[in-house]
Parts: sequence; structure tokens; C-alpha cells
Amino acid sequence: MEAYGAAPLQSKPVPGRWRLNRVAMLEAVLVPWAIFLCVSWLLTFSIHYKHTVPVLVLVAACLLVPLGMWYRVWHQQQDSTDISHREPNWFFFLAIVSSVAWLAGVVVGLYTWSAYMQPYFEAESLAMITNVDTRKASGGQFLDMGALEFAPRTDVNESLTMGYKDGNLYCVAPIVTSGGVNATAPAFFEFWAVGVNCCDPFEPKLFACGEPNDDQVRGGFRLTDTSLVPQYRKAIQMAQEEYHIRSGANPIFLHWTGDPVKKTEQQFRDGEAAFWKFCWVFLAVSAVLALPGQDTLKRRV
Repeated sequence: MEAYGAAPLQSKPVPGRWRLNRVAMLEAVLVPWAIFLCVSWLLTFSIHYKHTVPVLVLVAACLLVPLGMWYRVWHQQQDSTDISHREPNWFFFLAIVSSVAWLAGVVVGLYTWSAYMQPYFEAESLAMITNVDTRKASGGQFLDMGALEFAPRTDVNESLTMGYKDGNLYCVAPIVTSGGVNATAPAFFEFWAVGVNCCDPFEPKLFACGEPNDDQVRGGFRLTDTSLVPQYRKAIQMAQEEYHIRSGANPIFLHWTGDPVKKTEQQFRDGEAAFWKFCWVFLAVSAVLALPGQDTLKRRV
């Protein structure tokens, strides 16, 4: 009952309750994942090899999404009439996780590219030569090849192993096709198996770079890291002086392996599997990150 002449009592407005915005929750998981997926895909697969500059432009363009969200957060802070920044802020949370997604996509994309896809596409772009007999072939014939398969009875001659020490041990050993018991030694050694920290040039000789010798079809991938060529050339020079042998004018450096074709195909499959593994892991991480950020993903009702 109100007293005569008293001002009517006014009840205070009851603030609404915060409820979880499920749409915002879903966006907080899927938007960062979509950014990660797009960036890492662009940097991982063949589009990176065929159209490098446009891919880098597209990757940079993906950064506009989190930058736009950060602009929205900044605009809220500058607008004195907008009090939303005083309450749980969806844009602030999404800006953070989207920025992390873009950076993670770049890191993962560059990793899968350098570890798996770049070697695969480089090998695919070069020639694949089969049934190479080292007694008849010269290194100058194979300057544009990516992989070689040698003729039967071709092995690494471990007895002529040599290593050049320059921080790491750079190992070389000639690849030789055997001509039988009475065959003479070749005048030049044109093909060399190479590796780092995988040999012992002292007695008993050991060359463990790549795969061990066996009766299977033998082959090798051409060395693509040209920064290692000077070290391997010095190792060959030491081998010539130690064993009184001669190397060809254009020695071919190979990573000794089994079937190069299968190895190349497996490298692509491994890269593809690594890409999808990172994608699903990041999706799970995005969902986990959304849980502590759920206070920013609520709306007043």
C-alpha cells in the first residue's frame, strides 16, 4: 500500500540471464577450422607447386578474416555508446582463435610441403630412368632425371666408402653394376650413393646410407639439396686419392633406395595422411578451446 502523495514505487529491471549461444559456439569451432583447412591445403598440395605466387596471395588474403574481427573488437573499444565490450565478447574470442588458426595453418602447410610434397612434386617433374647399367652409362646423360632404377647385379661398393668431415660426416660410395668374376674395374665411377653421418670409411668399411644391399631392384633418388654438393665432391676427391680411382666429370649423387616409383608414391600418401591428421587434430583443439571461452559465447535473454 502506497502512502498518500508518495511517488509510486518502481521496480528495478531484472537483468536477463546469460544463455549459451549454440550458433556462436558452433561458429567458434568451425570458422577457425575452416581458416586452418584453407591455409594448410593451399600450402600443402599441387596448387602450391604450380601457382606459388597466387597461393601466397590467397594465404595472405585468409588473414583478412581474423584482421576483420580484430577491427570489430577495436571499434567496440573506441565507441563509447557501445557497451558490449564490457560484457563477454564473442568477437574478441573469435579473433584470438582465428588468428591462431591462420598461424597454425601456415606452420602445418609449410611443414607438410617441405617434408613430403615438395620432394614428391620435384621428383615427379623430372625423368625416371630404368635399367641403368653403370658400365655403359655416363653421368652427363642423366642431368635432368629425378630417379634411377639400375640393372640387375648393381650394388653400392662399400669397399670404396669415403667420408668428408665438416661438422657432419658426408658419406659417398660408388654404385657399380657387376660384370662377373673376371670383369675389369670401370675406368670412371659416374654414380655415387650419398648420405650424412651414415658411414665408416675406416676398416671394416661400412656404408649404411639408405637401404642395405640386397637382390631386389635397386635405385635411387637424385640429390635435390644442392648446398650439399660441395661436401660430397670433396668426399669423392678424397676417395680418388685414397683408392686411386677416377670419378666422372658429372657425378650423379643419389639417395640409395629400393623401388623409387613406389617410394615416390608413398611419399605423397604420407603427406596426404599427415595433412588430414593435422586437420582433425586442429578441429578437436578448436572444440576444446571453445569450452573455456563459452562465457564469451553467451547472449542475454
